[in-house]
Amino acid sequence: MTAPTTASGSGSGRTVEKELFIAAAPERVFRAFTEQADLEQWFVTIADVEQRTGGRFNLTWAGEGAVTGELVAYDPPHRIAFTWDEGPETGITTCEVQFLPHSDGTLLRLLHTGWGTGEDWDRLYDGVNGGWNTELQHLRRWLEHAAAKDWTGVPPASTA
Repeated sequence: MTAPTTASGSGSGRTVEKELFIAAAPERVFRAFTEQADLEQWFVTIADVEQRTGGRFNLTWAGEGAVTGELVAYDPPHRIAFTWDEGPETGITTCEVQFLPHSDGTLLRLLHTGWGTGEDWDRLYDGVNGGWNTELQHLRRWLEHAAAKDWTGVPPASTA
């Protein structure tokens, strides 16, 4: 099995790129990336997603914060793209995920762009880059082995 790969540029042109093979059909991988029940098994503790182009989403990680955004492309089971609101200190990034049929599974390609410059952006970029590595491994374990993310020892997420 291949691990996620990363390529990055510098300054405002930098990107987070990941590619990962998952032994599951593209339809299944797409659902895991867009449906509440799946997202809450491998990615976040609370997921609220309007599954349509223009739909809003709210994702919450217990003890780690939350993000909001909008689905700017929703093309099951081939592709999604969404804005990712990083908050007032930084801004909004964009993430595109493709689900490509591959022998015995899916090749997932993720491209996260829109990074600004400065110290806050640098910290955020590093965190998101490493975070995608970890989270995509959780996705693979969920889909290939039905192993949910372990939230043991993490304070519960607030719904307020």
